[in-house]
Amino acid sequence: MKGEVLFPTQIIVTKELEEETHIWLSALSDEIKKQSMLRLLKETGRLSGKAEKEYADSVMEVSIGANKQVIEELIGDGDMCQALMEIMEPQLLLREKEARKEGRKEGIQGTVDTLREFGHGDLEIKRAIMQRYQLSIEEAGEYL
Repeated sequence: MKGEVLFPTQIIVTKELEEETHIWLSALSDEIKKQSMLRLLKETGRLSGKAEKEYADSVMEVSIGANKQVIEELIGDGDMCQALMEIMEPQLLLREKEARKEGRKEGIQGTVDTLREFGHGDLEIKRAIMQRYQLSIEEAGEYL
């Protein structure tokens, strides 16, 4: 499309796309079907590259936001919910691991802050967190 627009524009009519070939573009519609959403989730689970996953997450975020009723149906259907959980398991496990790591950091920092409040010095605190959290000297030093 050229002429009265500020930049060249291409209009994509998602209903006219062959879904098998253009699943990612089709996902940007607010009329995605349950089976298409499941297929999209499966495709997302198969991606391995960091950039691929980030692009897929962006598309999924838009698609899920536009198709909340489909997601609710998938969650409400026991079999589909199980399939959805299996598809998303690697991503959920990664987030869980990151959350545990962040929680551990906050716990260590809380210990450091508490020991400081009770008047303990850096050397004593360093030894305590190294022992309690199995940290190296360098790792312990990052919390002081």
